[in-house]
Order: sequence, then C-alpha cells, then structure tokens
Amino acid sequence: MGDSNVNVYELENTDDGEFYEAVRHAIMAMLVTVLLYMVSYVLICKFKKPYHAPDSSEENTEACVYRTAIYLCSFTLSVSLAASLLLPTSILCREILRHFPSWYYFKWINSTLIRGLWNGVFLCSNFSMFILMPFVYFFLESEGFSGSKGIVARLKETLTVLVLFSLVAAGTSLLVTRLLSWDTSSHSLSIIINFIFSDKLLRSPWFMYSYLYSVTSLIGSTVLLLCTPLGLARIFSVIGGIVMKPQLTTSLEEQISSLEIEKEYIQRTISINGYTSDLQQEAENKVSEIIFSLSNLERRKAMSPWKRNLVYPCVLLLLLFITGLSMFMVAFNILKLLLGYGPLPGIDESFDKEFLDSKYDSYMGSLGAVTEVLLVGYILIASLIGFYTTEWFTPLLPRVRSTTITCIIANCVVLLILSCSLPLVSATLGLTRFDLLGHFRTIDWLKNVHVILIYNLTFEALTALSLVKKVTTAVLREVYKQLQPPAPIRNKFYLHAAALVSLFHAIRPST
Repeated sequence: MGDSNVNVYELENTDDGEFYEAVRHAIMAMLVTVLLYMVSYVLICKFKKPYHAPDSSEENTEACVYRTAIYLCSFTLSVSLAASLLLPTSILCREILRHFPSWYYFKWINSTLIRGLWNGVFLCSNFSMFILMPFVYFFLESEGFSGSKGIVARLKETLTVLVLFSLVAAGTSLLVTRLLSWDTSSHSLSIIINFIFSDKLLRSPWFMYSYLYSVTSLIGSTVLLLCTPLGLARIFSVIGGIVMKPQLTTSLEEQISSLEIEKEYIQRTISINGYTSDLQQEAENKVSEIIFSLSNLERRKAMSPWKRNLVYPCVLLLLLFITGLSMFMVAFNILKLLLGYGPLPGIDESFDKEFLDSKYDSYMGSLGAVTEVLLVGYILIASLIGFYTTEWFTPLLPRVRSTTITCIIANCVVLLILSCSLPLVSATLGLTRFDLLGHFRTIDWLKNVHVILIYNLTFEALTALSLVKKVTTAVLREVYKQLQPPAPIRNKFYLHAAALVSLFHAIRPST
C-alpha cells in the first residue's frame, strides 16, 4: 500500500489530481444545491396557503400534484437564489484567490469551479424557465384525458401539452431568428425547412432556445431598468417604516400621555354608552391601533437618546451615499462608452480564461471589490422593492401563509428572470469590473453598443428623475414638519393674524 499521508493537492498536474478536483467540484456543487434548496423550501412553506389533508382518492391525487409543484418550485427558487448570489460570490472568491493563493482552507476554490458554477446556473435557469415551470403549471391545470383519471392520466396530458408548447416556442424562436438575421428577399419556406434539418441544429440541441433566452434576458433587464430607479427612490420610505425617525419638537412623554387619555376615553365610552356592532368593532380597532402605537413609543423610550435620534439619519446618509455612488459609476461607464474606452459586456475573450489576472482588479483594490458586492446587492433589493410596490405587480406580493400555489409559481418565474438578468445588468451598467463568464457571454444583445449606451442613459435619467420626485419632496416635507411650531403656537398665531386683519379692515378709510 502507498503512503496514506499523500496530499491530494500535490497531484494537481496528474490524472489523479484532475479526478480529485472533479470530485471536489461535484461535492461543492451538491452542497450548494442542497443548502439553497432547503432555504427555498422553508421560504415557500412559510408563504404558501395551508393545504388540508385529503380524504378521498381524487383528493389524494390533488395532494400529490400539489406536493410535486411545491418541490419543483423550491428547485426553481433555489436557482434564482444561486443566480442572484453568483456575481457577488465570484467577486469575493476572486479576491480570496488573489490575496490567499496558497492558504490550505481555500485550496478548493479555483477558476474552474467558478466558471463551472456560472455554466451550471445558466443551464439550470434555462431548464427551469422553459421546461420546469411550464410543466408545473400544466400539471396543476391538467385533469387527464377524457375517460381516464389519476396521476398517470394527468401526467400524460401534461407531457403532451408541454411537448406542443415546446414545439411552438422552438418554432417561434427559429422563425424570428431567421427573420432578423436574413434579408427579406431570401425568406422562403424551403430555406427555413432546410435550416431546421441542418447540421447546426443537430450539433446544438439548445440552439432553438437561444433566441428565446436572449429575449427573456432582455425582458428581465428591461424590467430591472424600470423597477430599479423606482426602488432606489422608494427604499427610503421602506427604511423609514422600519427604522424609527427622530422627533425633536415633541417629547415622548406627551405623546404617550395623549394616547393613554384617548384610549381610556374610547374604552369608557364603549362601556357606558355602548355602540352598535359596526361602531363597536371600529372603536375596538382604534383601541388596537393606539395600543400598537403605545408599544412602539415605549420601546423607543427605552432606547438611548443617541440610538433614538441618530440611527435614522445615519441610515439615510448611507443610502444616499450608495445611491450617489451607483449613479456616479453609471455616469463614468457612459463616459467610457462615448470615448470608446469601455469594453462591452462579454466581449473580452481573455477574461473567461484569465479573470484572476491583476489587470482585472478593482480600481480601489479589496475595498472596491467589497463596494461592488454591496452595489450589486443594493441594486437587487431596490429592483425587488420597485417591482413589488408597482401598482400592476402588487397582487403578486407573497403573504405569509396566504399565497396560492399559482401565485407562488408566478413569483418563482419573476424571481428567476430578474435574478438571471442581474449579472447582465451589473456588467451593462459598469457597476463591477468582473465580466460575465461561461454561457452568459453568448447573449446576443450585449454585443450591441447602441443598446448598452441607451440602457445606461435611460437608467441614469430615470434614477435622477425618481430621486428628485420622491426623495427631495419627502425630505422637504419632513423638514417642514419638524421645523413648524407646535399646534398651540400656530393657533395663537392664526388668531392674532385674524385679529390684525379685522382691525385693519375696521380702521381703513372707506373710498
């Protein structure tokens, strides 16, 4: 027997080293997949509407279909989480490899693993978007062919509809591809048929979905373009609802005593006079709101004055700084595109093989890499806030233990499209120097400089417009509210002003 203490990391240049490396990559991919799947399953179980246990065989079939939909939606949500974490994780892993190239605990991280994760997420996102989610929806809506019932009958109907849907999607993709890539004079049915049976399709089975995925990524990037500026403006309101705002002109004791008096008055009125059922329910709701406000005020009173008055301004300044930094980086990227200095996303062929090279380092080193990770996460959070606070998409907002399975499927599809478009948008806007890897580089519209330039200009204009419209107005309103005098002083001022006006009219000589 050989030496049992042989270090497998010393065998990297041998066949055994390649085998051990492939095993490590497979184990890491499996662990990441299992972890993300568990997180996704817990999230879906938290938001889905409770399903009661079945009593009959037909309800058993419905329960089986329901559980299958939950499992497959959990897989799609795990792919969405992986796609959203793909770019930040790659940036951090690159910094680790740059600064700790020989550290034992990070030996398993290398360029092959990172590139494999990008290709794996790309493949799983295609599979989930075009096969898995249509299958889940058709499986839920299926009833089986006439004269047959049960899970097998519903499965047959689902597969039949899915095959027809795939043929329609593939045919549409091929036709639109040929219409956009050929001259108008060369369009004929025989040429399209010959192209369908050409060697190009036989060599690449996924070619039929290439144009469809490019269109889907373009739609996701457009949604991010429209929702992210709205989210950047509305995130201040969301943070304002989470973090307590300082109130410098009114004391907490006065607010608490005022609410206590109001609560006692309502309760005494209910007990003495009595109300009808509707009025009593309204009064009880009012009492509940007062109790909730009192609990918030008591919790705020228990805080230290520094924490009570400085947390919100610090958070507000941090959000303003990150938003301003993102707008500055986009403006800098626009300037590079206009001068012909900035490369298009995915156009640098050497990055896919040499992305660990020092020429791709951030301008500010490790601090710049951390800043890029924060910017990517900030853009993702802002886009989700902007999407779910838009009037058209508010019904899709998941609610705890109240979300139907159809709404869960819709949310999984939306999150998958947005998360897969996040690396494309980050590279398009120039928020990071880490370029695209793997099959993400093959998306067609990324190589059009006019599309990239218009995208950057539109993002900058919409963000500036949203901030001016929302943030500036809100800040001015809040400053006015904090600086205005208390109500008794205002009332006295109005009374004196009215008396002065009356006196002026009384002593004014008649013309």
